[in-house]
Amino acid sequence: MIEEHIAKTPANFEIFSFAVIKAHLEKFACKIYRDTRTSAHDKGVDLSTNFGVVYQVKKLRIHTQVEAAQVYAELKMNFDEQRLQDGNVILIIDDVSKAVKQYLIDMKIQSINKGEILKMAANFDETEDRQKVLRIIYEEFRREYTSRIG
Repeated sequence: MIEEHIAKTPANFEIFSFAVIKAHLEKFACKIYRDTRTSAHDKGVDLSTNFGVVYQVKKLRIHTQVEAAQVYAELKMNFDEQRLQDGNVILIIDDVSKAVKQYLIDMKIQSINKGEILKMAANFDETEDRQKVLRIIYEEFRREYTSRIG
């Protein structure tokens, strides 16, 4: 189900990525929080953790250094230099070429692409973990919906 629906909309991409990462990190007693609504026009922190790392979610493909430099410039506007230099900003994106992924690593920006999210989800062998992901997805969509009508 995740593979079928994750790429349908930017909201799906953010919420499904969040659900998978949250279920994964909870196995290591780490907390992750979704700080924005998907209608926040991709500015600032989308997800944050209890250990100082923040995630910026962007449903886009980066295949050139020019595109990566543009994304990095936006990250510099949204996050302080210390957080970037400490490597505490992770980019969740639809797709990134290997060369550009390395370029981002050299800039101290880690990236997770849709394929890695799907692989992480596929590794949830326990029914309980899969149910947790679905529960998180349900709750986040419910929160999105009620915040829009409320």
